[in-house]
Amino acid sequence: MTLRMLDFTEREIKDIAISLLILSLVFAYPEILFRPGFFVFSLLTVGIAFIGHELSHRFAARRLGFYSEYVMWKEGLLMALLLAVITNGAFIFAAPGAVVFSGYWVFRRPEIDDIGKIGIAGVVFNTIMLYLFALSYFLTGIPLLSYAGQINGWFAIFNLFPFGPLDGRKVMQWNPKVWFLVFVLAAAGFGVLIFGG
Repeated sequence: MTLRMLDFTEREIKDIAISLLILSLVFAYPEILFRPGFFVFSLLTVGIAFIGHELSHRFAARRLGFYSEYVMWKEGLLMALLLAVITNGAFIFAAPGAVVFSGYWVFRRPEIDDIGKIGIAGVVFNTIMLYLFALSYFLTGIPLLSYAGQINGWFAIFNLFPFGPLDGRKVMQWNPKVWFLVFVLAAAGFGVLIFGG
C-alpha cells in the first residue's frame, strides 16, 4: 500500500479549516474588536504555524509507514475560544486537535522511537519558522514577520510542555536530550524576538 503525503479526506480538510479559523480568532482576540482587518494577519500567521505543525506530524508518521490524519477536537476549540474571551486574550490554550496515526498491519505498531520522532516533527517545524521569521524581521523591520515568529515560538514552546497529550511528553519519553535541545532553541529564539525586537 502506497502512502501519499497529500492524500486528504474531505473530513480532514474540513477539520483543518475549522480549526484554523477558530485558532486565528483566538490569537487575534481582542485586537480584532478594534481592528477587524487584524484577523487576516492572524489567519496568515497562525495558518503557517498551525498547518505546518500538524502536517509535519502527519508527514513524519507517513514517512515512517503509518496511516495518519488530522482530527479536530471540538471541546478543545471551544475551550480555547472561551479562555480567550474570559481572559481578554491574556491566556491562550490551543488544543484544536491532533494527528492520529496507526499501523496498516497488526504487527506494525508504533514504538516509542516512532512516537517521539512524530511528536518532535511539528515542534521542529515551528522552531525553524521562528528563526526564519525572526531573521527576516531583524533584516526588514516588518512587524508582521515578528508576529509570525512569535506565533511559531509559542506553538513550539507550548507543545513541548512534557505533560498530558502534548508533544513534549512523547518526546521526553523518547529522548530527553532531544527534548532539552529543542526546548532551549525554541525558548532562546522566542526570547530574542520578544525582548530584542
